[in-house]
Amino acid sequence: MMSIGEKLNQVWSEFRKAGITDDLSVIEYIARLLLEESHLIVASSNDSKAQSLVPGDPEKFPSEKEIPKRPPRDLSIDIEALKQYLRQAAEQARGVAKLFDRHVLFRLPSMLPGGRYPTPRHIVKFMQRLAQVDLKNHSVADLACGSGGFLIDREITNPSTGEVTIGIDISPEWKRLAWANTRLHHFTPRLINGNALQVCGSEEFAKKAFDRILINPPFGEKIDEKLAENTLGYKVSRRSETALTALALKKLAPGGKAAILVPSGLLFSNNTGERELRRQLVVDYKLETVISLPKDTLQPYSPLQTHLMLVSKPDNSAQPSKSGENLIWFWQLEQDGYPSGRGRDLTQDPDESASDLPFVTRVFTNPNSPLPQQNPRIAISRIAEGTSLLGFVCQATSTELTSVTFYPHNETTSAFLLTETAPLGEQRICDRIPLDGSEPSQVENPQQLIKDLYKLTKKDPDPGKRLFSQPVKAAAISVLPESQALGSNRVRLLGVAVRCDTIQAPTYDLRPERYVEKQEEPRSTDSPAELLSQIYQNQRKLSGHIESLFGRLELPAIANQQLPSPLANIASLGILEKLNPEQKTIWERIQAKIEKIDSRDQDNPQTAVHFTLEELIQEDDSEISEMTRSTVDLLERLGVIVPVTITTPSTDESIQCYRRVTERDLWQFD
Repeated sequence: MMSIGEKLNQVWSEFRKAGITDDLSVIEYIARLLLEESHLIVASSNDSKAQSLVPGDPEKFPSEKEIPKRPPRDLSIDIEALKQYLRQAAEQARGVAKLFDRHVLFRLPSMLPGGRYPTPRHIVKFMQRLAQVDLKNHSVADLACGSGGFLIDREITNPSTGEVTIGIDISPEWKRLAWANTRLHHFTPRLINGNALQVCGSEEFAKKAFDRILINPPFGEKIDEKLAENTLGYKVSRRSETALTALALKKLAPGGKAAILVPSGLLFSNNTGERELRRQLVVDYKLETVISLPKDTLQPYSPLQTHLMLVSKPDNSAQPSKSGENLIWFWQLEQDGYPSGRGRDLTQDPDESASDLPFVTRVFTNPNSPLPQQNPRIAISRIAEGTSLLGFVCQATSTELTSVTFYPHNETTSAFLLTETAPLGEQRICDRIPLDGSEPSQVENPQQLIKDLYKLTKKDPDPGKRLFSQPVKAAAISVLPESQALGSNRVRLLGVAVRCDTIQAPTYDLRPERYVEKQEEPRSTDSPAELLSQIYQNQRKLSGHIESLFGRLELPAIANQQLPSPLANIASLGILEKLNPEQKTIWERIQAKIEKIDSRDQDNPQTAVHFTLEELIQEDDSEISEMTRSTVDLLERLGVIVPVTITTPSTDESIQCYRRVTERDLWQFD
């Protein structure tokens, strides 16, 4: 029996045979067929005014442009055969809704223009749980709704409260996909095709606010600065993620929460708009957490490091609190339940046992269960999922934690944490926190305790694993699944909490790596004989490679070679002329990366200058755009530039650079 993927391969193949190569168009046609199969749209009809019905409202007929398009009639496609494949796939997927949302949408192989792609559904659920969305009563908005992933899990029990779920997207194609996705889930939110800044600045939406806002905005897209300033009331960056994050804060109701995905630049950029936004997050709102997601979380759509911010809007009616005492959690997560790289299969559920997301969710959404203890300085919470131990949270009460060290169990002791606190004006106090639930105790001489418990000699290393060594209010320590018996060193520091007033103005740097210390994984040490053997073998391989290259290449000194015109042959083919305006701008910057070998001689040849990707960004940009990366990759494949690795002698650090092609790069066939 064919799998769901194999059946969808058959569907895609039929469209390819008919000459339809655009994946987004194929997905839209499939959405239309699934809606017809579910009787949510009346099948083929000549009356374009009454082809679709809204569930629960038989008198409302959306216009044809609001619903997914049907495959063109002039194509030689067997529609009934396609529907048969889709019926079989839906049966295996347990419904047309799940087939479309978890399988069809994620057939997109890469990000589309405008930074558009379906948000991985495990991240959608993670954000919903952190924001504690009440699926029955909260009003919810997504200001860049795309395929509607944040909108489909709703169960409205009190529709008299008005439109409680709103989705806005500037792309009519993606708005139609969101329409199909929500209808297939038998839910009818209000979906608006338009610029979110313009929509939310209109008279209708000017005073509307939402209990929950969840958004994955496009990164790096340029916006209308004047429109943004008129809507938000102050000048922001030209980048879409900054403007839409600021808009989400503005449209948040008192007591509401927003979960927002952002790139690294927004957390530290020195631009005025980003600095003001971070100031608002720290001072005017309650920034609850900044989470650095695992590096490949948004693959295969984006390789950029992405962060999740959870922010609350203070309720003016509540008892005022000292904002400086609010805690901000910073996290650096390492795994999300999928393998790293572009090959992850997002149509399948993640492996929860290989994910840090459940641990973070439990910390924020479940009442902590402190271990029995009488210590007035440290509170310990055991974080578990059912019977599985996920980790612990250590929180200082009257002071700050200055360090936490993990010690594994042996024949004389169970595993424990050794914490240090520094009460104001006092010496550091050390506490032993057993992880088996027994009572904590103060330790007068920690060195002697460790020596006695582990029977150490003067030459033995300390068996403890230092998790951090800087003042924080709380620390989240993950216990890996294979160490649930607490019998190994398999623990990690995933997050720390700091007081809000420790975030320094005026930069308000919110990068988690500034607060969560990176831990080096222990490495096994080979014997000297094994190390020497590996070095010898590697040297022999290197010598063989060098001899092979010398046999095929001439290596003239670059300083004596004139820079050839790498564009001559390519330009004659018209390849570079087909670059779009943004790509041409990047190529013009690369063309300037040359210099004369002797500046005193006007006739002296030119040679290439090394450059990095960072040198190609504009002054007002804080990070490398996806367009810059893709353009450089394209030019490398065209043979116009070559990658070069440079090692800094003082630090022995390797730097990835590029340079234009010179004659030394040309193959010699004579």
